[in-house]
Amino acid sequence: MPEAKESPDAKSPSLSGRVHVLGLGNIGSFVAHALASRSSPPPITLLMHHGGMYRSFCRKKKSIAINHKGLDDSRSGFDVQVFSNDVWRSEPFEEINNDTDTDTMATYTSSETEELGAQSNANDEHIECLIIACKTGMTQRAISKVRHRLTADSTIVLLQNGMGVVDRLNETVFSDPKHRPNYVQGVISHGLSMLDKFQVAHRGVGSIILAPVVTNQTPTIAANEDTHWAPTTKYILRLLTLTPSLIATTDTPAGLLQYQLEKLAVNCLINPLTALYDCTNGELLYIFKVTRTMRLLLFEISSVIYALPELQGVPGIEDRFAPERLLRLTMNVAKNTSENTSSMLHDVKSGGVTEIDHMNGWVVRRGEGLGIKCTLNYMICQMVLSKTKIRHRRDNSSIPFDQDDIHLAEDFADQITAKKES
Repeated sequence: MPEAKESPDAKSPSLSGRVHVLGLGNIGSFVAHALASRSSPPPITLLMHHGGMYRSFCRKKKSIAINHKGLDDSRSGFDVQVFSNDVWRSEPFEEINNDTDTDTMATYTSSETEELGAQSNANDEHIECLIIACKTGMTQRAISKVRHRLTADSTIVLLQNGMGVVDRLNETVFSDPKHRPNYVQGVISHGLSMLDKFQVAHRGVGSIILAPVVTNQTPTIAANEDTHWAPTTKYILRLLTLTPSLIATTDTPAGLLQYQLEKLAVNCLINPLTALYDCTNGELLYIFKVTRTMRLLLFEISSVIYALPELQGVPGIEDRFAPERLLRLTMNVAKNTSENTSSMLHDVKSGGVTEIDHMNGWVVRRGEGLGIKCTLNYMICQMVLSKTKIRHRRDNSSIPFDQDDIHLAEDFADQITAKKES
């Protein structure tokens, strides 16, 4: 790996300014591209969970492209670490880069990849700033692979849908508060869709709203006066907000929570309903029975939001989270994304892990803690989980795959594609 250069925005002499990105889907690729587009970009490390992902990256000439109205803007210069044999390795193929071109590297078999990867030095460098952009259901497993590289001085930026991720991480991964990293959460409204691996279409300009997660010393409503933020937290917030294409701003934790709850309410309707009805977002519009279902779900969601102790004393909550306003907001989102299909529908069709547990499931859990029975949201959760299980069993009854087999199949498909291109 090239020697880390200190970013101009890293004010503390002890900070290298390096940013690690884990989760290279739409959001992760967009953020990594934006950081690389700065006039003085920070050192960026892309964390990839298997070799097939790295070979796809090689075929893209080790670059990430953001497509604007049919034109690709590609950025390169990223460092890469691949998770191989339970160890993070830097650039598994760097020993043969001088003798082998990118397309040839993509034709290596999985076993050869592991052998080449074993030649590279394991890399357990300390992670200062980690941007997490994978799905909420995969966050715990993903972070557990880099847990030993995070300290109480590190900052994790969570750019995801759903709620309750921080609480889950604190319970399962960082149970010791003394060694727990700092958190920043964000809500992103940019319109992004995947065209290909490491090629994302930017279909609508939005924004990113960021705020540090409240420390134990500060209540939510007074968190804008908190002075306990770590140097890495201040650095990553400054870096993201001064990156033009992200259009990122900071807010108080109470302010961010309200944006999160608005997005949660919308996702609690559009995602599971499109997954159950197997339809696009726009097909939910103008159907009375669907609208009636949305209203009933929103009555429970609004009741839980009104009762949240972290929002007590915040003005305007009753109007902002009224069921009728949330329904109008949902309808506007469905109309503006009418041709899109939700990520939950894709997850159900593929038999993968959905984010339902961090959407409607979060509403159910918080409602139970507040003495509110959210029967309809509970039913929606069970229906989505059941449909996913049915699809998973149906697929497994055809050809039994385990996770290693899936990665091997992805690698084989990558090899076939590389041969066709050559």
